[in-house]
Amino acid sequence: MKTVPAGMTLPQNLAEIDAQYLTDILRSQGLIESSNSITSVRESGVGMTAGYFSDIKKIKVEFAEPTTCCDAFVAKAWPDFEMLPSEAISDMFIKDIKGYMMKEAGFFPRPKVFLADYDASQNRWGLIMEDVSGFAEQKIHENEMGLDEVMNLIPALVDTAIAWEGCHEGSRLAELKTAGVEHWCSDENLAVYREVMPGGAKLFDKVVSLADSPLTNGRPWDQLLGMNVAELFTRKLEAFFDPIKPENGGTCTLSHGDLRGDNLFICDKSQAYPDGWLTIDFQLMFQGPVPSDLAYLMSSGTVLPEVYSSPNRQLIMRTFYDLFKSKTQRYPDYSYAQFEQEYAIMTTVLYVYYIGMGGAIWRSAAFENEGAGRVELGSEGATEQDLDAEELRKRMWWGKAIANFLANFQSYDLAEKMAQLPDNVGEMGQWVELPEHLQGG
Repeated sequence: MKTVPAGMTLPQNLAEIDAQYLTDILRSQGLIESSNSITSVRESGVGMTAGYFSDIKKIKVEFAEPTTCCDAFVAKAWPDFEMLPSEAISDMFIKDIKGYMMKEAGFFPRPKVFLADYDASQNRWGLIMEDVSGFAEQKIHENEMGLDEVMNLIPALVDTAIAWEGCHEGSRLAELKTAGVEHWCSDENLAVYREVMPGGAKLFDKVVSLADSPLTNGRPWDQLLGMNVAELFTRKLEAFFDPIKPENGGTCTLSHGDLRGDNLFICDKSQAYPDGWLTIDFQLMFQGPVPSDLAYLMSSGTVLPEVYSSPNRQLIMRTFYDLFKSKTQRYPDYSYAQFEQEYAIMTTVLYVYYIGMGGAIWRSAAFENEGAGRVELGSEGATEQDLDAEELRKRMWWGKAIANFLANFQSYDLAEKMAQLPDNVGEMGQWVELPEHLQGG
């Protein structure tokens, strides 16, 4: 556990993590001599999907004296642009930092950490880790994962699922509660999405209904699926996820919550990194069914279409299932039919994020003509030629994820199944209607 040293305070913002701050952190841990210090810092950004719920930067440093200490870091602080209510972002920060505090055994492979601490009452958050990009390949969304790469993730994913199986009760639950890691179907979690999804549902339905949009590649959802799925899903959220509740017989383990390309790094297997891969960003961790992380990975635009399509999808699922069944103590009677049902349900988690957390993006585009979504939702006729490189990169990932979402909905008849479910009973947020320029047509 790398808490803030005595005599130091946690940073209020990213700018406070400077050369002196890093020097003091490294000295406090005996990683550099007291006579040594950081003499120069070179900062850079970290990519388009990182930073949605925090401000993040890479830091490359030089030391006054020779040292074997790490010289490349990643630091996080509170975001300038809040896509969710402050309380929800605070909860995410706590989970993220707690993820880096967890014991290494039985947890996801991750980078080395130099600071992981917070003071929520003062809104101070500190997370500093090694920048692994110098020896590991980040699986950015421009370069989707192939079959062999996905198969290589399975052993460690299964081991983590085994280590946390049954974590909805007992001592493991107590540990997760302190980190604010709730079950996906907890009243608290579903309340968040009942609140935020109405603010993005109709706008996202509009995006995926446009046959001439580069994001749909000529495959409009309303025609292919016969309904406006985001609005439907928002109204059926509770009943759709009901089968995965432990009290209804659902399995339960710890889920990373955001296991996708930009959060994954592939490296050579070594004593320090025996699994050959690492993951970051634990701010969306939750308790959920056994295939949660696999389903998320396979529905995030992170893997090639031929990987998330059958028969490779079935090969991956069966490999994961068979390995889990060979190790489980908690779920010896777990059937493949239940595994497949839980997998299908959990392929929608990122889709929920696109509607709910992405609502701020779609509203900004529709009502303020801002951001990468203004091509579809803006009123000023913007095209992709009007976008900068960062906006184009966002759209690249959106398009791949949207195609992935559609394949899942078609493979598992999810829209038809949703249509048969009862509406939510919990209180919902205010619906955002389409602006006049998007109505009709």
